[in-house]
Amino acid sequence: MLSLNRLVRSVTSLRGGVLVLGLVSWLAPGRAVAQDLDALQDRLAIAEQLAQYSYRWDSKNSEGFANLFTADGAMGRGRDGTLVTGSRVVGRQAILEYARTSHQGRLADRQTRHHFSALVFLELTADSAVTENMALITHQVAGDSAAFISASGIYRNTWKKTPQGWKIVKRIFFNDRFVGP
Repeated sequence: MLSLNRLVRSVTSLRGGVLVLGLVSWLAPGRAVAQDLDALQDRLAIAEQLAQYSYRWDSKNSEGFANLFTADGAMGRGRDGTLVTGSRVVGRQAILEYARTSHQGRLADRQTRHHFSALVFLELTADSAVTENMALITHQVAGDSAAFISASGIYRNTWKKTPQGWKIVKRIFFNDRFVGP
């Protein structure tokens, strides 16, 4: 069995130098090291793709954003646990058109930022995963001294491992809605 320090060094060298140590906390005694390394590599690859989601959307890279999804990928918005009617966009080409329309239209006059935190893995197999992460979305228009909060909530993503790496199969943004005690 590899020691934790050797495991961290091995994974760090495999992934180019940066490793969030909190990701190794899920390792369970008795599991095969090769399986642990594969699962850890998958978690890191998914986390990197999730970071690209923010960078590609916020830089208005519509094509790069759409390429984060599978060919039949879907995205939508949820509220109170259900999908918002009319919010579902299906297929990479439709997602590309949605992104272009958004970037050239309603978002053309502003800088957006998608601040993601608290990535959790609800499921992880060798070829699929389900994750959730919290999001705080800000916008800033010319003349504003500071960005303002546009939305907050939780993203739930279903992932598929493809020959091109991990891709989003389904993404739903559950917008926060506090109704009080």
